[in-house]
Amino acid sequence: MTLEGLLKGAKSVMMGTQAPADPVAERAAVLQDLHLAEKGWATEGMRTGLWFARDGDHVAFSPVTRNGAPLTIGGLTTNFVPADRFADYLQAMRTAIERGEFDAEIAAALHGSSNVSGIADVAMPPAREGDRDTIRQAQQDEALGREGRNPDGSIAAVTGHAPR
Repeated sequence: MTLEGLLKGAKSVMMGTQAPADPVAERAAVLQDLHLAEKGWATEGMRTGLWFARDGDHVAFSPVTRNGAPLTIGGLTTNFVPADRFADYLQAMRTAIERGEFDAEIAAALHGSSNVSGIADVAMPPAREGDRDTIRQAQQDEALGREGRNPDGSIAAVTGHAPR
């Protein structure tokens, strides 16, 4: 057996003994960045932020993992979402990631697999009733609420049991 053959054999043995990646840990960084996108979108007047760029009535959404690899949604690296539904779309994506529906895409992006399945998808949320400003304000308030803040940005009070 040649030296090259021995090295290839040793490499394949080592690759087979590596511990599998922890999907929960891999989701954590993506969820943190998703939170930053939600927070950026909730900021008044913000047209571009982490993973998104608004152009008129639509938002171009191009999520990436921290190594710069695109995270596919429905096989696409950029999805176009109506601006009035974008906050709800981000929340739907958060739910899908937490349920593990993006584990294959996240693992492929993080570990350089060329076989990204792209089957994970985020359902387009229905349009909300009301005018654009009221919808935007409700979405901003909800984003702050998920962060533990009041609509004015102050930290929400912690409630407990009242003394008897």
